[in-house]
Amino acid sequence: MAVDLLYALYENPGLTLHRVGERLGLAPTPPEEARLTLSRHKAALLQALEDGERVEGRALLSSPFRLAAILAHALGVEGEVVRTLYPEGLAPATRYLPPEGVTPYLSWAHRDLPPPRRLHLADIGGRWVVDLVAGWEGALEARVGGTALLLLYPEGGLRGYLQAAARALLPPEELNVWRRGKAPFTARGWKETFVYLKKVVHAAT
Repeated sequence: MAVDLLYALYENPGLTLHRVGERLGLAPTPPEEARLTLSRHKAALLQALEDGERVEGRALLSSPFRLAAILAHALGVEGEVVRTLYPEGLAPATRYLPPEGVTPYLSWAHRDLPPPRRLHLADIGGRWVVDLVAGWEGALEARVGGTALLLLYPEGGLRGYLQAAARALLPPEELNVWRRGKAPFTARGWKETFVYLKKVVHAAT
């Protein structure tokens, strides 16, 4: 799961990631479960780090371009990717197929572009989609009709998507949800996930 990676980064404040070549260092050493999760996603994490760079794990969650690079690779694919960028304000969205590949593009964007209000990545083969909206509070990871979906939305956006999916989409083959401050939850369908989120939000208020 990719949501377990988000959970491990969030639940270990102060954790620093350090890249040396193709090696990933962690300091201080996190609890065993988090260490194993980060180890499984090592290749994805390396996509967001420059050689020799040290970054706090939680900082990766607040950088949309870096986070998108991690999540795209956590889904296991680096093919041709259509990138749709929604700038802040009322500027229109731009759609682009980076000829150099998604990772070099996202590395450049992290350095040179302001954070967008939304960033959408879609593999042109239809194998996966990453959709990241500013102010996201939780993540939904699903596999539907052979396509892996990873959606990071504010609370209302997650609930709205689940309501629409229950009416319009096939039942998911796999479905996991994570909300900040909670452990990832594996659900049996769109409606069960919707009910779970309502309970979590109610418990937090």
